[in-house]
Amino acid sequence: MENRSIYDQRLTEMLDKVADEIKNYSIGFISHIKKLAEIGISLTSEKNVNKILEMIVEEAKNFTNADAGTLYSVEGDILIFEILYNDTLGVKQGGTTGTPIKLPPVPIHKQNVSGYVAKTGEIINIPDVYEDNTFDFTGPKKYDAQTGYRSQSFLVVPLRDHENTIIGVLQLLNAKNKDTGEVIPFAPEYEDIIYSLASQAAVAITNARLIKDIETMLNSFVKVMATAIDERTPYNKEHTARVACYTVALASQINEIAEGPYKDIYFTEEKLAELNMAAWLHDVGKVTTPEIVMDKSTKLECKMDRLELILQRIELIRKESKIMELSGSSDKKANSAFEKKLSQYENFIKKANNPGESLNERDLQLLEELRAFRFKGHEGEKLCIITEEEYENLSIARGTLNPRERTIMENHVMVTEKLLSNMPFIKKYKNVPEIAAAHHEKINGKGYPHKLKNEEIPVGGKIMAIADLFDALTASDRPYKKAMTDEEAFVILDKAAENNEIDKDLLTIFRDSKIYATDTHKKGVFET
Repeated sequence: MENRSIYDQRLTEMLDKVADEIKNYSIGFISHIKKLAEIGISLTSEKNVNKILEMIVEEAKNFTNADAGTLYSVEGDILIFEILYNDTLGVKQGGTTGTPIKLPPVPIHKQNVSGYVAKTGEIINIPDVYEDNTFDFTGPKKYDAQTGYRSQSFLVVPLRDHENTIIGVLQLLNAKNKDTGEVIPFAPEYEDIIYSLASQAAVAITNARLIKDIETMLNSFVKVMATAIDERTPYNKEHTARVACYTVALASQINEIAEGPYKDIYFTEEKLAELNMAAWLHDVGKVTTPEIVMDKSTKLECKMDRLELILQRIELIRKESKIMELSGSSDKKANSAFEKKLSQYENFIKKANNPGESLNERDLQLLEELRAFRFKGHEGEKLCIITEEEYENLSIARGTLNPRERTIMENHVMVTEKLLSNMPFIKKYKNVPEIAAAHHEKINGKGYPHKLKNEEIPVGGKIMAIADLFDALTASDRPYKKAMTDEEAFVILDKAAENNEIDKDLLTIFRDSKIYATDTHKKGVFET
């Protein structure tokens, strides 16, 4: 009876132990499943490929308690080192670490274990590489000799994407006993877990690369389109590229500000990308602007040279006056005085036609004389020097555009907003239409197209306004003026800031940073 009691006790203890082991295994298994699900969520939300690669290695090491991990990407017939971690040696290379991996690529052939896995897609689990004759472990052994490390257990799994294509190889090294720290073989049950993790990661990598490829294509298309618009006129070449450079550079400088109204503004990498795209697209509406308006280099320029027409009229009036003198209809003295007046008109018109010429009170009086001038020819016809439309153009106070032409030119911003608002931008670029359409708004509310005031204008629009104006002032390819020096441009910009047309604080950052002075920005090229 006593023996029976002892037997029952031992059986109970054994059953309890088995139950505990089953329970612990179940808890561990459920924990693994839960962890895999969490990792899967993290992988799908991450868009940075390097961070995904690092996540794979870190999580695989954590699952298996491995001392080291290496991740390769497949490039043709070789494996490229992407991530190299070794806890014992304190090595963290590749990915976002900033430390490059200097090891040479690994050929994909069946002699080395990683190449074999890349070629066949099999999972390889080796307890001790020094006791294995299946593969050539010359590389790991050489690494051991150089570093004093001891490579032992290996678990190597393929990374398969959604099309079952092997895009990489994950290699884990030296599993450790969690209690003793002793290097042990990788448990077989980890093979499926790590393979599942690697498969999730492969899909995430493929998706991230696809998104990046789509963004690259979109950016390329945007730049091609912007360049094509700039190429419509020889007077606007590379303007968009320069504005984009100035804009992004100024936004980056704001990130460094520790005081002032912009100290709490920070442009993340995504926000800089959004701003860059808005800058490249800020003049896309000019696709509908007539070239004759964009290229107008003098006040009288149109499809034909109106200055030449006016000079021909003056010459005709001269001849008519001479005919009348010869016929006795007018005397020589009066005709001489009239000739001087015609020469005065001629010189004035040539001068007033210059876009850089501002008219004083005497000039305006002379222009009114020209407007009213009529000469009766020898056959009784009345001849004028300028038409009403030519009078309007010669009266232009600044630049070369009359009010109708200026309305046409300013309409490019409305077209920009309309075109971009119809584009299905991804979330990252959702504010591009608003930013691009705001580069002609003014702090005082007198800009266009919506007459927005200070707080209503997006910061990106304020930044771009300065970049656009600075380039307009300093560009050497504008038809209506000669290029200003940087110093001359800042005189104009300071005045604009005083008049609350542009943001004074942003202008200070722009000037103090001297980003405008670098050759790369002048040429419309980003610094790397």
